[in-house]
Amino acid sequence: MAGTGPPTATGACAAPAGRANPGTLLAVRARIMSWRVVSVRGYFLTVVSLAVLAALVLVLDLTAQQRRQLTATAGQDAFQLARLAANAHERALAETQQTLELLARFPQVRSGEGCGALLAELRQRLPRYVDLGVASPDGTVICSAPTGAAARGSVADRAWFRTAGEWRQLGVGEYRVDRATGRAVVTVAAPVLDLRGRLPAVVFASLDLTWLRELAGVAQLPEGTVVALIDRDGSVLARHPPTATEGGRIDSQLLQALSAAKTTIVETAALDGQPRLLGVTRAGGEALLVVGVPRPSMVAAGRTLADGAAWIALIAVLGLLAVVVGSEMLLRRRIERLVATTRALAAGDFSARTGWSDERSELGQVAHAFDDMAAAIERLTRRTQIILEAVDEAIVGVDGDERVTFVNPVAATLLGIPAIGLVGRRLHGALREATAATGACALCAALDGGTVQQSSDGVLARPDRTSLPVEYTCTPKRDGGRAAGAVVTLKDITLRKRAEQDRQRQRDTLHQRDKLASMATLLADVAHELNNPLTVIIAGATLLRDATRDEGVRRRAELLEQAAERCALTIRNFLALVRQYPATREDVALERIVKETLALVAYQLEVDEISVDVALPRDVPPVWADPHQLHQVLLNLVTNARHALRATPPPRRLSIAVRHEAEARRVVLEVADSGPGVAPELRSHVFRPFFTTKSPEEGTGLGLALCHDIVAAHGGGIRVDSAPGGGALFVVELPLDRPEEAASTPLAAASRPEHHGRVLLVDDDVELAGVLAAALRAEGHEVEITANGLEALEVLERTEFDVILSDVRMPRLDGPGLYRELQERHPTLLDRLVFVTGDVLGRDTAAFLERTRVAHLTKPFDIKQVRRVVADVIGSLELANPRIGGPDMAPKPPKARRVPPKA
Repeated sequence: MAGTGPPTATGACAAPAGRANPGTLLAVRARIMSWRVVSVRGYFLTVVSLAVLAALVLVLDLTAQQRRQLTATAGQDAFQLARLAANAHERALAETQQTLELLARFPQVRSGEGCGALLAELRQRLPRYVDLGVASPDGTVICSAPTGAAARGSVADRAWFRTAGEWRQLGVGEYRVDRATGRAVVTVAAPVLDLRGRLPAVVFASLDLTWLRELAGVAQLPEGTVVALIDRDGSVLARHPPTATEGGRIDSQLLQALSAAKTTIVETAALDGQPRLLGVTRAGGEALLVVGVPRPSMVAAGRTLADGAAWIALIAVLGLLAVVVGSEMLLRRRIERLVATTRALAAGDFSARTGWSDERSELGQVAHAFDDMAAAIERLTRRTQIILEAVDEAIVGVDGDERVTFVNPVAATLLGIPAIGLVGRRLHGALREATAATGACALCAALDGGTVQQSSDGVLARPDRTSLPVEYTCTPKRDGGRAAGAVVTLKDITLRKRAEQDRQRQRDTLHQRDKLASMATLLADVAHELNNPLTVIIAGATLLRDATRDEGVRRRAELLEQAAERCALTIRNFLALVRQYPATREDVALERIVKETLALVAYQLEVDEISVDVALPRDVPPVWADPHQLHQVLLNLVTNARHALRATPPPRRLSIAVRHEAEARRVVLEVADSGPGVAPELRSHVFRPFFTTKSPEEGTGLGLALCHDIVAAHGGGIRVDSAPGGGALFVVELPLDRPEEAASTPLAAASRPEHHGRVLLVDDDVELAGVLAAALRAEGHEVEITANGLEALEVLERTEFDVILSDVRMPRLDGPGLYRELQERHPTLLDRLVFVTGDVLGRDTAAFLERTRVAHLTKPFDIKQVRRVVADVIGSLELANPRIGGPDMAPKPPKARRVPPKA
């Protein structure tokens, strides 16, 4: 690998001093490229050298990154420790607030008699407080513990006293060192209020801050870590470990840096002369909590990786020497022998072998694989024949005249002719297209055009006059630019054709379901828009009926209520059709279902001159079912019968009967008419969606399908027969068995004593909110109305309610937003929350109600449902707290908010 040397100083093209000659650079580059291409050994040396160099660079980079990460981690640990101490301090302040609020309720504190003994006993139990005391409204200390603390005289000038006395709020004083005990303390004060809201006294406590040392010991801080509590003037109130600087002051520049840092990390040596990372956070008020970690302990751990880098460099040098020696002995000579064997094999000597394929080295494995390849070439033709005979597809070879030259056993079986009888025959006579004319097949196109042709619609004619659907591919064989024949692969697709027919039937079924879904979605959207006004109409009619004494007005109100109920029942039909109306199960008497349904259609039956015969025995037990859905089933059956009877001349009869089959443990409902009946060949189709024998103006084909789904969901069955004397007879069978959880259902709210409570209505629909408020006030409840969640939160901050009735969709803050705010602010109110929604079709609303499991009412509903839900909530609260709903419930005071002391 010769190269060009650098030019002499006397040459005409000598490069200036300090600059490389371009000719030299090109020569070196050419030499490197030549060496790299020709020498495998040099190639491996280069690769190993670059790998070792990359490893060294990576290790050094990792060392630097580890040091930076250790520094960052130490800073974060210091900050987290500071936050831990600050949180502990905030908890101590919160516990002090609770202790003072509890202490303010004692009669001794309110009257001042015996308060000294009470405070002394309390201080023995709570040693964290340096002193406890009670001061009069003018600031005079009435009593204290220890008793010597009373010598402080008046505390009227203290900021914490003015906050508690003037603002009636919790007051927190400045952090300071108590002159009597020499301890760092902070004073907390709370107002003592009587029943009339007057201020007879202020109770206060001084919290000992030496807990900082105890916390530092428990937290197992790293060696050399310093924890200090510093007030806003730079005084060290407490320090761990304790030193002579405790009680002293820190440098003003350090105090300014710490104050500006607020909640971050500061690196400095000004705390005690040692480089540290300081985690700084507020400990309440103006005090700073500082945790310092020494820097030497952070970077010591990073030295291990640097030592490893030196060892890697030493090992790399030794590895390079090993590669130089070993590559000559183990690599280059064997590669030369492998190249020679390859050339011999390429020249046609298939007996050529490397001669060292028994070695276990990597090159020995290459030589072994090479020898195996040479042996495999010899067996290739025979193996190809075996493979062709073993494949599961039919393979046929034809010449340019379409005559068979080769056929595998699968093709012979598929064609129904032995392989020996196929050779020499034309394939075109047996293979044709199912829909194309004779001669227009893929085989002809492949031979004529010289391109691969495929057909998925072929038909294979067999000698037994049967045919098979096949899929085949014709691949032409070319010789000198012309088609010399083709290879045809055939596959029996009989099973695929059957599957396609099955899929077509399934698509027809899905098409019917899509029609049902499209119609149901449209109807459900219309129903959703009617929910709010229908609820207002039903509730208003109920209130009008209950409030008036005029029989005429009462009757008109009842008619209005019945008409609205019919609309609501229609809406429930639509919602049940798309499975959007929530099902509720209870004991249902079919006698009541029959009477209420007939009352709804009485006028229509009278107009159509249809007489009704009803058989309702009194010994029929109730069934466990959804009353709304049973109404839908019976109403649809009666409506179908009425439509059928209108096409027949009078007399027209409708019979409804209920009976109890005790042995079968079921109740049977029969609806029979004297109409034309249902033909036997149509009875298996009447319960399919969109199947109807009526005109488009009279029916949609949804009613009986809905009846079938509802009865099936109740574990029962429905069928159609011929009625005695002609007509149709629909038989509905409902089981009497109920689930175990239904058998252990607790008593309904109606069985609990009634209580009057406070109800908060949250709804932006003014009409609906007004009607609901009037209905609840008629029951004796106190009702307040808000238009959205934000207004409701403001009201809940000052008043406590037994029940919160809230809409889901509202401006500004909707129902889910109100739920999240209550979950964060007042989690105990979640059991009192009931949602009222007409958005039963919304996927988000349904998912929210399912996830939170909050009680809810679905529009449209009647006043009885609202009153029952309110009674349920108040009754459940009464079980937990007998005072709920009582007349002595007072407004909830606002939460205490800490006000920072004045400067």
